[in-house]
Amino acid sequence: MKIQLVNILALLMLVETTTGCGVSSTYANNQPDSSPTLIVANNTNLLKKVTLIAKEQKLPPLGVPIDPQRNIGFASVLIRLENPQETPVTVTITKIEIRNSSDGQLQDFTQTPQVIELKPLENSELAFQLTNKNGYVGKDKVKAIVSYEIENQSRAIASEAVEVTQ
Repeated sequence: MKIQLVNILALLMLVETTTGCGVSSTYANNQPDSSPTLIVANNTNLLKKVTLIAKEQKLPPLGVPIDPQRNIGFASVLIRLENPQETPVTVTITKIEIRNSSDGQLQDFTQTPQVIELKPLENSELAFQLTNKNGYVGKDKVKAIVSYEIENQSRAIASEAVEVTQ
């Protein structure tokens, strides 16, 4: 009986020690010194929001002569980036596509890749102005799809579908 009581007490002490260590290590993981591992996991989600403004102007403004080489289709793509780290981050916008929301048909806009250097703890909003000479194909809503790379990981984020204003 005495041996069982000693074994039970030893087990209780062992459980208490293990639980105490567990609490300590959990507490230590929430300290600022150990937070970089959490931040690195969020490193690929720096693009927070993409907004598209789509416009088509088939006729030139009043007083401007008709020019067949004039741009007709316009897309303003606004990108919100947030760097929660205390270290700089490089984001490469590899492409921006404008697509019909129902069938995914690609619109005739082009964008060259762009490298963006985010400073520590920086929030940034960028605007990309895309144009074409053909306008928009179809009568569907359109959305912007931004493909980007961070630390050799490729991702994409899309905007909400919007109507093309005339």
